[in-house]
Amino acid sequence: MIRRLNYTGRIKIYRADLQLGTVESGGDLSFNANLRLTDYELPAEALVFVEAYKQTTWMRFSYGTVAALQPPADRRLAEFDTADGIRFRVKVTQSHDEHILLAVADRIPLALPTEDAASESLLPVTGAELGDELWQLDIDNGEPELLVNCTAASDWHELSLSPVFIALVYPAVLRLVLTRVLEDGHRDTDDDEDWRSKWLRFATLLPGVDPNLPQKDDDPVAKRWTEDAVAAFAKKLSLKEKFSAAWTFKGGA
Repeated sequence: MIRRLNYTGRIKIYRADLQLGTVESGGDLSFNANLRLTDYELPAEALVFVEAYKQTTWMRFSYGTVAALQPPADRRLAEFDTADGIRFRVKVTQSHDEHILLAVADRIPLALPTEDAASESLLPVTGAELGDELWQLDIDNGEPELLVNCTAASDWHELSLSPVFIALVYPAVLRLVLTRVLEDGHRDTDDDEDWRSKWLRFATLLPGVDPNLPQKDDDPVAKRWTEDAVAAFAKKLSLKEKFSAAWTFKGGA
């Protein structure tokens, strides 16, 4: 299948053609990247780069050309203290001018050694310095990402998996995401490469949610549809019951 140019003039590289995972050796964290670019309409001599980033930390690795991919010998993620929250970006540029971008894939999650590299979470969770806030939703830089205050508990990851945290935070996250998607005017549920489609499809598959999306973002129908989806989500996961059990167990009641 030949990948064609999108309306921006840049080719969108599909995640199905990219596999990135971590490798641990001698205490160092490195990565491997399997890139399949031959099905795209790209010049053979175009340069390929893999970039790793997290917040303000960034590393770039040269991967040769489209016709002759050559992973660098040193792929250590030395600038990162932990693998949590690392994302990857794959860029293909003109061979004579790196500033001319021909193709790109962004916000590719990093698969840890114990994870399936083909799996992808709908909501990546990352530890971050958030002052006195327990959590934030980063939705302005691409697909949504849940930030959990890494100083709020001895193990922020365990905190993010606790029944109390899930019951209090995840319905709010779903409400924020669906509201943003509908306000953007997005209504497609079939595009597997667009995070907005994935979230809408997730919501429409919840028990009792109308699969017919509201057509106007400012219509009261859109708000009701969103609230129905959040309620269905909470009911499906029995969030009130799990919260009550966890709260009672910890002596909160």
